[in-house]
Amino acid sequence: MNAARYAGWILVDARLATATLVFSVAIAVVVVAAFFRGRRWDEHIVGFFAVFLLTLCAMLILTNAIASFPAVQVETFFRAQ
Repeated sequence: MNAARYAGWILVDARLATATLVFSVAIAVVVVAAFFRGRRWDEHIVGFFAVFLLTLCAMLILTNAIASFPAVQVETFFRAQ
């Protein structure tokens, strides 16, 4: 018998997650357009993904810390028997 078994579920608010994704894409496009002029296309792609991921992580942390119904939430963990 394995005593380390747990079960739980993750809730995702689709509207808030979609808004967070769209906001992250918009911020990444604006930053790349403003600061990456005259650079090679591969630097644009790397810059876009870096800014996108940083913004997405920041928004998910902010929604989990501030919102009463966050975008991604672990609802509960309980021991499986």
